[in-house]
Parts: sequence; structure tokens; C-alpha cells
Amino acid sequence: MSNIASATSLCALLTITLAVTADNDSKCIEVSEDGFQTIAVVNQPDANDGGIATGSSVPFGTMPDWQNDIRRQVAALQFADMNDDGLLDLVVGCFHSSSFPPYDDWRNFIHYNIGGQLQIEPSWYSSDQVHTTDIQIGHLNGDDYLDIFAANGGSGLSPSVIYFGGPAGPDPTPDWSSVTPIATWAVTAALFDFDHDRDLDIVTTNQSFAPNPYRPLYMFRNNDGVIENTPFWQSDDVMISNGISVGDYDNDGWEDIAVAKWVNFEAAIYKNDGGVLQGSPIWTTGDTDPARGAAFYDFDGNGWLDLIFGYDPTRLYSNTDATLTQTWSSTAPFAPAQELRLHDVDHDGDQDLAEVYFSTAVTHIYLNNNGVLDASPTWSYDAPTVGNALAFGDINGDGCDDLAIGYSGDISIRVFYAKCPKECPADTNGDNVVNINDLLGVISAWGSNDPIYDIAPPGGDGVVNVADLLAIISAWGDC
Repeated sequence: MSNIASATSLCALLTITLAVTADNDSKCIEVSEDGFQTIAVVNQPDANDGGIATGSSVPFGTMPDWQNDIRRQVAALQFADMNDDGLLDLVVGCFHSSSFPPYDDWRNFIHYNIGGQLQIEPSWYSSDQVHTTDIQIGHLNGDDYLDIFAANGGSGLSPSVIYFGGPAGPDPTPDWSSVTPIATWAVTAALFDFDHDRDLDIVTTNQSFAPNPYRPLYMFRNNDGVIENTPFWQSDDVMISNGISVGDYDNDGWEDIAVAKWVNFEAAIYKNDGGVLQGSPIWTTGDTDPARGAAFYDFDGNGWLDLIFGYDPTRLYSNTDATLTQTWSSTAPFAPAQELRLHDVDHDGDQDLAEVYFSTAVTHIYLNNNGVLDASPTWSYDAPTVGNALAFGDINGDGCDDLAIGYSGDISIRVFYAKCPKECPADTNGDNVVNINDLLGVISAWGSNDPIYDIAPPGGDGVVNVADLLAIISAWGDC
């Protein structure tokens, strides 16, 4: 996406303005889910423009395989089997802002999975219509059905809610709502059993808006399926916080929480001391630049969880004996990510990194190669609007997880189907024989990074060349 970016001030915080060059002066204004970024998009390109595949080991193409046509501002995506039919559905959280042209519907919804294909028109909508910034799925009330926790806020400072699940899907009317000591805009949430009593508790990161935009972290305790409405715990410090991840960073057997924070606050870890969350951080990055998104994972395999924060650029802090040191950063030239996810994209047994940007709508995937993340994105997709959310899940049941990306705009969700690794990679057209057709395919794709024909070595080397030609010849005949 061709763009010009500049930083100005909004409520004494950060606003990014993006202008897309155009032949006319038609434009739309998009505001982010936390209200701290504003984008002016002039004469948006066609909705199908964009898309770059820069690595053959990433199993996604250059263009979406499925998309909806529902104009929404999507804040959150989660794959889960919400109607107990064995298929993954796509749960969508939507937010509301002062964008232009205005959005007339911001209910949460579900694209149910019917026979391995997502519905184009959702058949489940929430009965309430409030500003949702995050969605988390889990067994919260003790029955066999998955429940939806919606972290809510917006200008109305709407309370967070839970839609309890049932055999045909969740109740569209909220069955639980939060009551905080002061009206709060919940930004993200995590579900985890902080006290090890065998049920999922809820922690939220929070903010508000001027003149007092700062709020503590809140935790809502689950007592054997009964979730307390008022916070059982809150942090001692107040801030604007967003991304959150749960992991035992110090190997004491209790899961701690990592929290990304907005400008003027340091991203941090809050220790879980034997089932008691400490109110103040035990560790911070020492950097007050804005960060969005957090993720724990042991990249180097030393038995200690490393930590990623979505700074500008995204950074990895390696962990040795509970001491974290920055060891990696992305070379992608963009503002802080709106959301990041860890997922084994290339099916090699380790977690790769995916991130999406609000200001440019670019999605990046960085492959993890034996514990080392690629410095530059291995795969990118550039959409014409703004990007908000990511989720991975196997929609069509082929054993490989697909990628869903959430946007603000007329097409609010785009899906890329994963291309599963072939048992016989030299059989490029899937007819169970390696023959002249496969040979001609390699020749026609010569010099490109086409993942179908870049087969040698296993996983490809980024270009179709003589190694792939020799692989076809050596595998000639039946697979």
C-alpha cells in the first residue's frame, strides 16, 4: 500500500495518519479499537489488491481464498467449535468508533463452519451492541460447552460480558457482566487458572479516555464455575495496557502475566507467587515507547520462556534463569503491531510469529528456523484498509491451520487456506505420479518462489531452480 505516515497528537497520546494517494478526493477515516490511532484512507484500492509471498515455506498464497462482505470494524478473532459439531467456527468481536463513513452495526457474530466452509452470512449475532476489543474462548461456567468472554469498553465504557455456551451455540444475550470499581475500557483479556483450583479465571488489560485514561489491571476469580463480577485482584500501578500473555517465566510452577503497554509506560511481567499475583511488576523492558501484543515461548529451547513484545519494531527478549535480554528485532519498517500471534505456520514443530498492523493493514509472518526468527518477514499480505486481528485454525479439516485476518471495512475478514505439505512433493499436481507434467511445471515457474514447484531441499530454498528440476527427475514415476 502506497502511503505517507506522520505522527501527531490525540488526547496527549499517539495518532498515526495515513494518506493513500488518489485521483480523486474520496476518503474514509478509520479509528483504532483503543481510540489512539486515526487513519485517513483516500480512494481505497480495489478490495482484492495487495499480497506478497516472500517465502515458499509459508503455506499461504498471495491472495485470500475466502472473504466476507460485511462492513464492520473487527477487533478480535478466535477459532473454536461453538456448536459442538467437531468443526472450528470463527468468533468475531467488533468495535465502534467515530470513523467515517459511520458503521451502523457493531454486534459480535459467528461465522459457523458448515461442512468445512465458513458461512458467508453469519447465523449468530449478539443481542447487545457495544464496543468489544477482545474475545477469549473457554469453559468458564463448569458445563461442557465453550463460553465467550468479550472485553468491552469504548466511549460508553461498557462492561465486559460472557455469553455462556450451549448445545446449539452460545446465548446471544450476555449472561454475566463485570462491575469494576471505576468505569473501565477493557482492551485485552486472558483466561488462565492463576490459583490452580481447576477453573479459568479472567484477567483484563485496561484503559479509559481523557482526562484520566489510566486504569489498573483487573482479575475476576472463578469459583468452581461461578465468576465473580467484581475484581478479586487489581494491579498497584495504573496505566494504558493492551496485549497480554500468560507463562511461567521463572519456572516456579506458577503462570505469570506479561503485559504490553502504551506510550509512557514500560511493558512488564507481573509475578504469580504461589497463586498470589503481585501488584507491581517484577520486571520491565525499561522502554516507554508504545507496545502492543505480548507472547511467551521458549525459542532457544533452553527450558526458559522467552518473551515477545510488539514494539516498533517487534522485539524478542531471550530468557536464561529468569533474566531477560533483547536478542532479536524485526526489520519491518512499520509502526507497532496491532496484534501478534505465535503459531507453527510451517509445521516444523516450533512456533512462528505473525503480526498485523493497523496503520498499513500489512500482515507479516516470520518463520522460526531452529530457534532463530527471520529478521525480515518471510510472508506478507498488504490489504487496502486497516488491520486489527489474527487467528489460526483448520477450517476445512485437512490437518493444516488456515489464517484469518480481521479488518475495518467492507470486507472485514479475509481467510488464507493453508497448503498442506505433500507426502510426495515432486508430484506437483497431485495425480500420484511424477512425470512430464511436473517437469514442465517446474520449467514454467523457473526463477520464481512458487511454493508448488520449489521442492528442493524439503521445504524449498526460496527459488525454483536446477535443484527442483533434479528432484523431479530423481523421483520420476509413481509416488
